[in-house]
Amino acid sequence: METTTNVNPPRKSSKKPLLIAGAAAVVILGGLGTAYAKFDLFKSAKTIYLQSEAESMMKFSSNVSKAYGEYEEYMKPYLEKPVHSTTELSDIAIDATIPDPQAQKILDLLKSAKVVMQSNIDEQKHQQQGNLEVHLKDKKLATIEYFMNDSQFGFRLPDFYSKYGYMDLKDRDALKQKYGQEMPKRFLTYRELMEAVRFNQDEVKSVLTPYALLYADSIKDTQVAINKDASFSEEGFKESAREITVTFTEEEAKALATKLAEKAKADTKLFDLIYTRYHNVATLMADSGYVVDEVSKEEFKKDYDQGFDDLLKDISDSSTASKEQVKMVVLVDGDHQILSRKLMFTGEDNKQENLFFSSTAYQKGADSYYRFAIHNPEDPKNGEVSYTYKATEQSGKTNGKLNLLVKENEQPALDLSTTFETVKEGKKVDGKYDFAVVLADEYSEPIALSGNVTVSETSTDAGRDSDASVKINFDQATPDMPKGISLKMKSKQEFGKALEIPSMTADNALNLATMTDEQMMEVQQEAGAAAEKFMAENAELVQQFMMP
Repeated sequence: METTTNVNPPRKSSKKPLLIAGAAAVVILGGLGTAYAKFDLFKSAKTIYLQSEAESMMKFSSNVSKAYGEYEEYMKPYLEKPVHSTTELSDIAIDATIPDPQAQKILDLLKSAKVVMQSNIDEQKHQQQGNLEVHLKDKKLATIEYFMNDSQFGFRLPDFYSKYGYMDLKDRDALKQKYGQEMPKRFLTYRELMEAVRFNQDEVKSVLTPYALLYADSIKDTQVAINKDASFSEEGFKESAREITVTFTEEEAKALATKLAEKAKADTKLFDLIYTRYHNVATLMADSGYVVDEVSKEEFKKDYDQGFDDLLKDISDSSTASKEQVKMVVLVDGDHQILSRKLMFTGEDNKQENLFFSSTAYQKGADSYYRFAIHNPEDPKNGEVSYTYKATEQSGKTNGKLNLLVKENEQPALDLSTTFETVKEGKKVDGKYDFAVVLADEYSEPIALSGNVTVSETSTDAGRDSDASVKINFDQATPDMPKGISLKMKSKQEFGKALEIPSMTADNALNLATMTDEQMMEVQQEAGAAAEKFMAENAELVQQFMMP
């Protein structure tokens, strides 16, 4: 049987052009979307500006959260576990030529001196104890011991008197009568105060977001201008940027300030955020027996409202029909990050630029740079308070510099500059910090200091160990001032090492609130005998100070 096979010639698929067209459409639309997002095509100057403000604020918030998280992680063992610390100061040297022989002897002795401080702190139980020892020529010379809990504080010098002297806040009335000093019911801790004022980030964000939206809605397109062909340059870093200028006439500035003040006055969330922290601190202190003139919520609200009423009146009364404007100029990169910001008054002719605030902030690769400054508008060059930080971080190594400047005229009142280098390897961090400080006022010659600090810290799950050296040079030393001071510091911290506060009894302690004249006489007699013994055992040392 013969079979016939029908062979049809191949036809071109009609789907292929459609696929090509679809792919092209995706590419075109994707390109337009990218151009819209990256290069801000079709966006107004106002939209670009507001997006840049939002992006920069989110990045700033993220950086703050990260830094605070790192701080909390570092502090966590100190707040959750008992911590035993030993700190030793040694190799204390003062570089000075002093004509007084007795004073020179003291400087010579310091070279062989050592101060050892022991402390045990349990934040959970509100307890701490420790001691301070003075060593001279490898011999322990004197010791002072102390302890503290919620309601007691005590100390003793065991080399001179065997018993503790202590105060118990349960005897606060007797203490006030005997010493004329008002005492609390218990001692507060740093942790308690921090907990009382702690802010929840989401809570703050929900309160402040409406103000950002109000500001955004208040800006008109005519207030914003953009130059897309600008450039940014700072500390050797250069990048193309867009220059956005936002201007406020007097009326526009007054209108915005009025809206913000009126909203804040009526804002119950903002009020509760502020009042709750005040109430937390006031209640904590009052419950602990501290004298606090706490105002009621109603009185607080009355003062709160009055403050905004006064502000609104000042805004209303400030009308001068001035042509002066407030101008803000920001430089923005391609990722909508604000690289720099300047705020200034323009003067009546809108040609002057009296700067009163400036900032620069960028992170590019391994480099970070921040500078914030408040300027005197009448003399921006010679009147400013500024903070500058620059760092390069790469492979665990960070190099940078920091500067704090307070300047009222040509001569800075404070000029602190630091260069640093830190190296992190595993749980070990080595750091070197070189610094220079100039302090000046109108009544005396400037004081100039310089020096360096080196630190090596190793962390483990059980604690932290560190070694440091400190050197300070007096760059303008006078005959009656030393040329420099140096010392070494060694510290060891152990986490989880329990401590015990000694119980105060008549056998080992004297209550300072109820101490009698007979007990005071006993103290004087025992301490006097101990002092004589001390002088006899350290006769050579005593003679060095007694003989000319």
